[in-house]
Amino acid sequence: MSTIGSRHLGIGAALAALGIACVLAYARGLGGDFLFDDFPNIVANPALQAVKDGRPDWFAVAFLTGSGQLRRPISMLSFGANVYWFGMSPFAFKLVNVVIHLFNGLLLYGLFRRIAPRLLPAGRAVDPRTVALVAAGIWLLHPLHVSSVLYVVQRMNLLATLFVLLGLYSYAEGRTRMLRGERGLLVALSGLCVFGLLAVFCKENGALVAMYALAVEWSCFRFETPGGGGRRLRAFFWLSVALPLVAYAGYLVLHPESLAYARNGFTLYTRLLSEARVLCEYLSWIFVPLPSFMGMYHDDIAVSAGLFAPVTTAIAIAFLVALAAAAWRWRRSVPALALGVAWFLVGHSLESTIFPLELVFEHRNYLPMAGPLLAATCLLAPMLAMRPTTARAAAFGVLALLGIATTARAYDWRSALTLALADVAHHPASSRSQYEAGRAVAADGARRGAFDAVVPQAMEFMRRAADLDPRQVFPRVSQILLRGKSTPTPPEEIGDLAERLRRAESNEQANPFLDMLVTASEGTLALSPADVAKLFEAALANPRWRPQVRAMMYNDYGAYRFNVEGDHAEGIRLTELAATTDPRNAYFELNLAKIAIAVGDMHLAAEHLAKARDIDRLDSHREEIDALQKQIHD
Repeated sequence: MSTIGSRHLGIGAALAALGIACVLAYARGLGGDFLFDDFPNIVANPALQAVKDGRPDWFAVAFLTGSGQLRRPISMLSFGANVYWFGMSPFAFKLVNVVIHLFNGLLLYGLFRRIAPRLLPAGRAVDPRTVALVAAGIWLLHPLHVSSVLYVVQRMNLLATLFVLLGLYSYAEGRTRMLRGERGLLVALSGLCVFGLLAVFCKENGALVAMYALAVEWSCFRFETPGGGGRRLRAFFWLSVALPLVAYAGYLVLHPESLAYARNGFTLYTRLLSEARVLCEYLSWIFVPLPSFMGMYHDDIAVSAGLFAPVTTAIAIAFLVALAAAAWRWRRSVPALALGVAWFLVGHSLESTIFPLELVFEHRNYLPMAGPLLAATCLLAPMLAMRPTTARAAAFGVLALLGIATTARAYDWRSALTLALADVAHHPASSRSQYEAGRAVAADGARRGAFDAVVPQAMEFMRRAADLDPRQVFPRVSQILLRGKSTPTPPEEIGDLAERLRRAESNEQANPFLDMLVTASEGTLALSPADVAKLFEAALANPRWRPQVRAMMYNDYGAYRFNVEGDHAEGIRLTELAATTDPRNAYFELNLAKIAIAVGDMHLAAEHLAKARDIDRLDSHREEIDALQKQIHD
């Protein structure tokens, strides 16, 4: 067999080994359940439920129930296909995520293999394929990716990355052809545009594909075009990067209200200061991936109040400026450094800058970390080239340690309880981690028939969560729910919850209150009518709720007045107010029909059912409407 053939066989075997190692590392976490945002996006998604019930409407799956401004139709269709073929099985969802992650690792190797020769110093006996293999292997087995792979809803990010990498691979292939004097401009730009568009329809951060390509061009290819085409490349990047940035800047000048920061507890200024520290945190997690650094929630990272509050803000900004300056200064002599820095900053330019998103999420590093890892591998490879045995041992050791860390972290994901307890152990100052630990303990106790025995532990987690973040409604409501019917809530906690509802900044804070109203209307909470009225009035005084949220408050409090207090007139009035406030929600018309049936007015019930049927375009309530219709006729 030829030497070239042997090398190809060796690389293929190594890629296969990495793939097997990756699957084994994630295997123990595949049995976990759906978590967090999986429920609204997948489990409770009416279009996906219709697929599960054998009534698929693929247009509805793609465009009517997704998230994001573009609805993320490709991601939603992939969820629909999962349900169609495998049902609502979390194991199947997670397994598909692992497969996509494997494809992304393979694509990353292909991209690295094409650009590594442009990043390594000339005259050194370093095989670019080996560098690409090690860098891609480190990325594939890195424990920071566990939340991207085993958190089902993050498939949106995985698929966006898949198409971004296909676009960048096409671009690198086309540019390599151009450097050989062949025709490659069409391959480079058409692949970037087509796959970039597909990436955007998976998740909005796919729009960064052109900026990633610019980072690759700037550091690796430097607009060199022996056969011509450099001017067209520059024009392309002006149109795809510079022009959209200028247009969006103009839009922000005219519509500054589009950046709503108040609900997240920071301003534009404090967000940008904080994100400097966060980016440095990300780099430390990438290169020193200790388990204690990782977790679903990082609200224990405080918002920077000023340049020196804390002082690490100024240090972080100085470090990032120095890093960017070094990348610019040595962009020709050390192109690997230039690519690593540019790639990382581009990758975080959407979610870690001006947009009023959550400050920290580790899954935001899924693609951005690839650049620093390749840069580090390219910089270290020449130093180890003269010691091949040491180099092989070091590469194997790093990959083995990462695989072990990923295996251990995936094991934490085997259940909601083990994940929550691991997270709160690593982040005891995180209010959200404390809250999720309390929820998980209570849910596990209920599942085992030992709910009363775990209530004290769950209550303690909730108490810590409430104390750590005075803005959060969730833990205070959870304390009321955990007490149930047997233990009254102290007046000071009712007052504190009322104040939290009055000052709540995000609509999601209404969800636990709505759950509490539903439970109270069933008569299973030790709350007096005066307590419930006080909380309802405080919530109603908050002007930040969306109409849909306000409508649910009217509806659920109306149910409480009707069922618990026996005030039928006020219950009906509030439910009618809910239907008026959110006229596109069939749920309220259904409730009015049920009330009409309860009071014996079948004609009025039929009218409300007819309205509900007209509104229910996805047939989400079809079975209930049919059952009520039958009840009227009987």
